[in-house]
Amino acid sequence: MTPGESDRTRWLVVWAVIAAGVVGAFQIGKAPVALPQLRAELGLGLVGAGWVVSMFNVLGALAGAVIGAASDQIGHRRAVLGGLVLGGGASLLGAAAPDAAMLLATRFVEGLGFMATATAGPALIVRTTRRVDQRLAFGFWSGYMPAGSALMMLASPPLLGTIGWRGLWLVNGAVMIAATLLVAAATRALPRPSVGAGRGIGAALTDVLRALRRPGPPTLALAFGCYTLQYLAVLAFLPTLLVEGDGMSEGAAAALTALANAANMLGTFGGGWLLHRGARRWAMIAAGSLVMALASVVIFAPGLPFAARYGAVIAFTALGGAVPPAVFGGAAVHAPSPALVGTTTGLIMQGSNLGQSIGPPLLAKLAAATGSWAWSPAVLLASALTGSALALVLRRLERRGG
Repeated sequence: MTPGESDRTRWLVVWAVIAAGVVGAFQIGKAPVALPQLRAELGLGLVGAGWVVSMFNVLGALAGAVIGAASDQIGHRRAVLGGLVLGGGASLLGAAAPDAAMLLATRFVEGLGFMATATAGPALIVRTTRRVDQRLAFGFWSGYMPAGSALMMLASPPLLGTIGWRGLWLVNGAVMIAATLLVAAATRALPRPSVGAGRGIGAALTDVLRALRRPGPPTLALAFGCYTLQYLAVLAFLPTLLVEGDGMSEGAAAALTALANAANMLGTFGGGWLLHRGARRWAMIAAGSLVMALASVVIFAPGLPFAARYGAVIAFTALGGAVPPAVFGGAAVHAPSPALVGTTTGLIMQGSNLGQSIGPPLLAKLAAATGSWAWSPAVLLASALTGSALALVLRRLERRGG
């Protein structure tokens, strides 16, 4: 047994960590469906609405690797629990926001909590699974974001219709506090890690530099950023496209967006199974990126029937779902040491959040400038091709063991 590998797989802990990720992802899913109410009540324009979605990711884009390194220092269990408490508190505070500035500030804090949970979660999975089970466990873990987003998008319309967006924020805060108690109970018997804890911010920054000096972690981070730029850019505005472009009700648009997220979740599970069966990481990233590029052309093509465009959305999310398990599974492979999986995951999440922070505002600005969504595939194609090129870099690194 190698350092960082468990003698048995503690599936209860794995599923508790996944549940924490799902609840954290509720905070992603609640925003797109609530945008019409937020725009009406707070006077948000299209670009401002894009920032309500993306502000959640700004801190992760700026300091994801440092947050991951901090989770290695303070302990991964503490980081997961602290992230849930922080996100829940920010959601409760956001429910009372009197204006857009306050709402954006609380979304920023929600993002901090989410990053703490999302970077420490994979490290806990590594600690509590046998090596033979890790690819499968990471396949399940990588579905936390689409699962959480889809569930919240399905739950949001009836809640928005009865208690409004402020009530939706309150419900999310309460759910996150409840999840904290659940995860605390499931992980209470875990032993303290023997390395890494309590060495201070200087050591955390040193750990980040160690991860950056190896080519694998930055390559994974950039590849994942290319994926998330495309994914959130499309999914964040899908409800708006369906309501304004196809004349659907908010409830129908939310249900179809949730279905697209669910397809992505199934795709990530399928990707985890493929990894477990020996599929090449680089090939999954390259193939997923190229499928998303082709699908984006159809999604935004003017004049095509709804069925064709929505079919392309499902292909975009489901087949693109091969990318997250390939990337997350690479954290344990490319980390400088088993003790720095959290740092490496933080760097990957930094790339993810950078993509998510850029994607929606960029597409919104392009649509506002041109008066339509027709030029959106240009941005998405460029991101997909970059992701495919990075997959080829990863291929070379893994062939030489770097």
